[in-house]
Amino acid sequence: MKTCTKCQQEKPLANFWPDRRRGGVLPHCKACKAASARRWRAANPHKEFERYWNNPQGERERHLVRKYGISQADYDRMLTAQNGGCAICHKTQERAFDVDHNHQTGEVRGLLCTNCNRMVGHAGDDAERLEAAAAYLRSSLKSPPNSSRQQSK
Repeated sequence: MKTCTKCQQEKPLANFWPDRRRGGVLPHCKACKAASARRWRAANPHKEFERYWNNPQGERERHLVRKYGISQADYDRMLTAQNGGCAICHKTQERAFDVDHNHQTGEVRGLLCTNCNRMVGHAGDDAERLEAAAAYLRSSLKSPPNSSRQQSK
């Protein structure tokens, strides 16, 4: 248990964000920290845009590290290993590739184009569902389409 220095309520440690600089946890609980961040963003709406536009590469790196635990150098190595294309369809695209990851473990699997990333996501990361979809598409190629349509008079 720890007492939040903002709201003065005693709460379990799980209600406090880790303090990466000093170890332990931050002095304000998650709820107070979120409320403070919302107030700051409302009072300084231009700051988020300025931070990004003043250093887009740094913000990209920050995003990759915070969300996926990889650096820009890791991303670049993965892209090179995939010959500059999507890990599934091998196509290239103008925008950055999406970082595909296991939603249960957080493990990064590869870089995907937007379409392939959405396909995997809509399938719920279920390999059997994707294999069934592939089998369905293959079977429709083998049999001719049904041409016995009723014509209206």
